[in-house]
Amino acid sequence: MKLHYFVGNDIGNSEQDIYVNGKLIRQPNVFAMAGKNPWNDDDQDVQKNLNNIYDNIAVSIVSPAVRTGLYLVGNHALKKVGESVTSLYVKGNNAKSDQEVPYITTLAAIASRAVEEANGNGDDADSIEVIVDMTTSLPVKQHTPSNVETMKKKFLSGSHMVTVHLGLTKKVDVKIKFLYVHILQEGTPPVFALQMDKDGNWRTGNYEGDNEDKSDLFSLFAETYELKGEVDGSLLDGMNILHLDLGDGTSDTPFTRGDAVDKDFCDGVNHGVGHAIGDAVNDLLDLAPYAFNSVSRQQYSDILKSQFSNRPHKFISEALQAFQPHIENQVNQIIKHISDQILRIGANEIDVLAVYGGGSILMREYLYPKLKELADRSRFKLLYVPANYAVTLNAEGLDYFVRSEIYQSLKAASIPVSKKEIAATKEK
Repeated sequence: MKLHYFVGNDIGNSEQDIYVNGKLIRQPNVFAMAGKNPWNDDDQDVQKNLNNIYDNIAVSIVSPAVRTGLYLVGNHALKKVGESVTSLYVKGNNAKSDQEVPYITTLAAIASRAVEEANGNGDDADSIEVIVDMTTSLPVKQHTPSNVETMKKKFLSGSHMVTVHLGLTKKVDVKIKFLYVHILQEGTPPVFALQMDKDGNWRTGNYEGDNEDKSDLFSLFAETYELKGEVDGSLLDGMNILHLDLGDGTSDTPFTRGDAVDKDFCDGVNHGVGHAIGDAVNDLLDLAPYAFNSVSRQQYSDILKSQFSNRPHKFISEALQAFQPHIENQVNQIIKHISDQILRIGANEIDVLAVYGGGSILMREYLYPKLKELADRSRFKLLYVPANYAVTLNAEGLDYFVRSEIYQSLKAASIPVSKKEIAATKEK
């Protein structure tokens, strides 16, 4: 069985949001090495794993990008080893391109999607070949020629062999070959996702274009600034936007004029929710000494997110108490940085400050009032993206980009003529 996938891959510090041929896969961006196949039999495990493949990822990988080994990935890794998972290291100058996490989780997600698709089509294949076109991104401060080249080389140098373990003996071998990989700066893909839906229409709500509330994405924005009529993505067409992409470990502030990035004003800082959580862990353990032996960054994040669910964690009050002083420290640093950016660019040049990313949800209570005051004082509008859209904007923009004519032009210019002929044959 042969497949050709277009992949838009948002490699977040906490979560990976990856579109594989239009299907969004979301999972904790973590892995754990395993000493043996975790499954006990085929009769029960295979069907369970096929029905819920992304919560049960166990893969053996032979690849030029990572160490050969057996890996548990995402939710399965967290479930099996808890805080002992390997996640992206967010402090210091540790570039994503130099760490194993992006390559392991990406290969695992693509291979798992291939197995899921084959099974959905009634194909009980033992082996699958996947050809991949992919766009991903790096934080602004890490988007250097050296880091871009490192990441491209790891994906493009040869084939990646991924064995997806479904049971004690049942497995599927997936051979993955990347045709082309383009790496954008984090914070720039949402330029596309804020304006257009998946089908290229002006966006009003859900990226998939099938939402019932057609004003959901821009409803608060329209109400705040008393905008009349239906407000959609066309409102941002041609505008100068200062972006604030709030991640776990980094906050990126690129500046776009229309759809083009102004590289003179792309910046970022190593501040975010992940730093606050890391600093708050010991405080939480002191506040709730009998509740936890230890807490990973992902587990703490899940506790905090539970405040927005129908079933808040029973220790949410202690988690918030420990979190508050540290997140306020992070917010103060981010406000200082965004203020510096406004001075560098010039307030008169900025039409909209767009705020999004996973960190924007947990920071909103502390950050929104300060940003609104800053926007009013500087006389531009604040678009604070609603929580149900904030996390996936980068992945949506990357998905849109990898299927665009721009991507095809970049790919055509990058691949030598002989390789173009091979690629064209495989894409037919």
